[in-house]
Amino acid sequence: MTTNTNQDDVARWAATAGRRSLTQRVAAHGARLFCSAKRQPTDRRSGPASDSSEVPWAVRQRVLREYHDTTLAQARRGSEELVRAGFNTGAMPYGYRSRRVRVSPVGRRPRWRARLVIESAEAIAVKLIFRWRGEAGLGTAAIRRRLIDARCPAPRDPETGLDGVWTRAAVRAVLRNPKYTGRQVWGRHHHGRRVPRAQWVWSQEWVHPPLITVAEFTAANRHQWRADTPPTNDGAVPDRRAA
Repeated sequence: MTTNTNQDDVARWAATAGRRSLTQRVAAHGARLFCSAKRQPTDRRSGPASDSSEVPWAVRQRVLREYHDTTLAQARRGSEELVRAGFNTGAMPYGYRSRRVRVSPVGRRPRWRARLVIESAEAIAVKLIFRWRGEAGLGTAAIRRRLIDARCPAPRDPETGLDGVWTRAAVRAVLRNPKYTGRQVWGRHHHGRRVPRAQWVWSQEWVHPPLITVAEFTAANRHQWRADTPPTNDGAVPDRRAA
């Protein structure tokens, strides 16, 4: 495909549904689509093949694949920009609630973004979880029993919004979330698998009220401190012995 315009725009135009065929839409955008040199079969009763069938399947698939890769890259850049600016992406961490902020990017329409503010009752539970883990060395099962005995509010069900129950997985999710140190982070998981820490995206500064210190986070995650500990200002991982 050759064109004098932006290739991303061509991919978007070519992959978008419309009344015209793929060839017509690409041509209208100032590009030429080179198809296979192999001639299309002709039905003697219906005459030559129509314009809508002259584009090989492989060409269509490549256009759609390029369009998908382009939109995926744009979405990733957008998420990285939000995180570096200190806005929350993804699920709301237990212990915080969302505060909507109206932002007006230059040359773009105003949009609503989310900042994190402390949820007092839940924040107490978060601090207890890290204290019991870092200072007392309790496991997730023991922490769960203490939370239930103390009647600490459990995380809400993300699908229904109703009150949930404390589980070992819920305790583990709190312990492994570095957002409690006051920084935003994105890209820790991809398709359910952990991503290497070097590929995570962090905010450049403390962007919301922290519930714990970096030292407390490191102490509670000694077994995986190098994977989860927030970086220092210069991007280095804090010394494990400092915990």
